[in-house]
Amino acid sequence: MTLERLRRFFQLILSGGLLAIGVLVAAWLVRTRPAPPTRTTPPRLLQVAVASVEPTVHQEPVVGYGTVRPKNEVKIIPQVSGKLVFKHQDLAVGKVLAAGELLFEIDSEVYEARVRQADAETRGLEASVARHDQEMANLDERIANAEQMLAIAEADYLTSKKLYEVEQVGTQRDLDLVHQKYLQQKDVMVELHSRRMVMPHLRRETEAQLDAARARLQQAGHDLESTKIFCPFKARVESVAAHTSQMVMPPLSIATLTDLKAFEVSVGIDPRELRWLDGAIQPNALEREEEAAGPEVRVAWSLPGQTLIWQGRVTRFERVDEATRTARLVVEIRDIDMVGRMEGGDAETAPTLSIGMHCRAELPVAPLVDALIVPRHAIYDSRWVYVFEPDENAPDGTTGRLMRRRVPLLRGLGDHVLVDYQGRSDGAPCELKSGELVVVSPLIKPVVGMRIALQDAQVTQGSVLPAEGPRPPSDGSGAAVLGQVGIIKPIR
Repeated sequence: MTLERLRRFFQLILSGGLLAIGVLVAAWLVRTRPAPPTRTTPPRLLQVAVASVEPTVHQEPVVGYGTVRPKNEVKIIPQVSGKLVFKHQDLAVGKVLAAGELLFEIDSEVYEARVRQADAETRGLEASVARHDQEMANLDERIANAEQMLAIAEADYLTSKKLYEVEQVGTQRDLDLVHQKYLQQKDVMVELHSRRMVMPHLRRETEAQLDAARARLQQAGHDLESTKIFCPFKARVESVAAHTSQMVMPPLSIATLTDLKAFEVSVGIDPRELRWLDGAIQPNALEREEEAAGPEVRVAWSLPGQTLIWQGRVTRFERVDEATRTARLVVEIRDIDMVGRMEGGDAETAPTLSIGMHCRAELPVAPLVDALIVPRHAIYDSRWVYVFEPDENAPDGTTGRLMRRRVPLLRGLGDHVLVDYQGRSDGAPCELKSGELVVVSPLIKPVVGMRIALQDAQVTQGSVLPAEGPRPPSDGSGAAVLGQVGIIKPIR
């Protein structure tokens, strides 16, 4: 037992010595190791893409949509009743008829008889008026003769009376006979004057009856003319509801015609866009001008692979639609502008302007000088844009700081927004200046004053193309695109 303990003791001492030697060797190796090389690493900066804001003349139209409708649509309603004896052979939906063509004819036999009856009554009353005139002339002559006979009878009576009373010539009976003759002649004068005074009243009564007869004759003639219904203008047939041998009567419509002289498009736009319209088509100007020429409006109807274009003019401000909350202006397309031009496709097969087409109208606007337009996605909280301000000490101008500018949102242009223009006096001022570099790459929790660097370490000036020059790519809204610096990488 003593030797076993002694052997374990020596093993323990040997193990401790080996462990101590290992610790000392490791400590020596750590202490004597060579120092690693040192290198200074600059801090990483956020790289951003920017676009240079350049002023331009902004004149992009206000875009609205509407459906083509007829300016004049007439319902053919017969004014008299009767059986249809004629119907135009081309009177069918979709057919185009010339002005003045006979559309329908109603049996006119009854109305011709009424015309003859009224004409006969009128001629009879005209004869009665002529008879009254002749009777008055005859009475005037008889009164003149009776006045002479009355004067003779009066003189005879006075002579007989003087002879009887003064000279005692004759008898009382002779004097009474002469007096009776005088009184009879005087009575004739009274009767003639009475008849003469009544004659004008009789004549006026007959004239009143003659006027009524003439009115009946005119009405009968109008009814007779109304048995034939003519096309009032060059028209397209929209509906037909009557056929030959059918009984028709007012106020039932038998056909509907559309005037091809002019069509209308009721264009709906955002009421906030009214302020940008050309002065000639502002609602107040349209109210003052009854037939204002105004600037041309481009009306387009799109088909797969082609677009048809017509020219129209704004004629009136219709209303603000309560249901859609849009302002509606009426664009009129007249006969002279009915033939459109085609952008792409075969012009010979181009359809004509037709009712029901849903069209896009570009309303002209007043030009805005020195307009500033920025991408919509570069605006934060609906009021801020961030710009790149290069450091003065940076040798190449690729590093700088992130600064913030307040901008008003004046007009949306698809993916872009108008924020300022020359002469603007309404609303908050625009802090963004021409030539500044707007950050167009996405920013997550941006901090004003933070150091940033241009993406790809490259600066290129961009600009907005003027409205008079070639049109840049757009999203269909007509908004000019800012020139961009670098590549905008999407957030993954």
